[in-house]
Amino acid sequence: MHKHRGLVLRHVPYRDHRYMLYLWTRESGPLSFAVYASRSTPGMLRSGQLRPLQELELVTAGASSSQVQRVREMYPVPPVMGDLKGLQLVAYALVAEWLASVLAEGQNEATYYDEFSAQLAEGYRRSDTLAVVAECLAGLSRHLGFAPDPLLYQSGFLLDGQSGSWVSPVSDSSETPWRMGAVSCALYAEALGGRLRSEQNVAEFLNDLATYFQVHLTGFRRPRYLALLLTS
Repeated sequence: MHKHRGLVLRHVPYRDHRYMLYLWTRESGPLSFAVYASRSTPGMLRSGQLRPLQELELVTAGASSSQVQRVREMYPVPPVMGDLKGLQLVAYALVAEWLASVLAEGQNEATYYDEFSAQLAEGYRRSDTLAVVAECLAGLSRHLGFAPDPLLYQSGFLLDGQSGSWVSPVSDSSETPWRMGAVSCALYAEALGGRLRSEQNVAEFLNDLATYFQVHLTGFRRPRYLALLLTS
């Protein structure tokens, strides 16, 4: 038997009472698990009880090196997320989908997992859901190594997508394929520097941040939930 701790990225039902569970685990990065959970199965959660980014503890059977491990026991880790509705559901599903797109299987840093989990747990206690999401994803860009230095930001500056540095709005942009606009840049610097003071224009910033990820990460897929967030 093996124990795992991880955040729910997605789950896919495939048979009666069975589903595939994809977690970002603290020990090994993203991993896949096979779950059987009927009403009479003790110590398990059915797929309808899972929430995006809920932290779980799992006990699995079989070899830890197998590609898909079978779950024997499953427990939510406090704080347990209640029913997510509307904007909250879309926002947390967006972060889960975004993480699934950038985290490489088998690669992980436990310290960043702990940092992200603590940030998420603090976010559960806040009502400004979009601001929490923006702070988490800004932190992810820092972890991946292409976030600009918030201490070098000046009001009105733009972000050069290719170099990842702040630039004056009057500087030559003829050789730059994309720059993040001034409003989103102000929010980016604020999110990197601590806590956003408002949710105003955050959805537009997340749209720009997805473009910035596309510039730096080959194969990055714009999350489907981003379109829902922009129209909600």
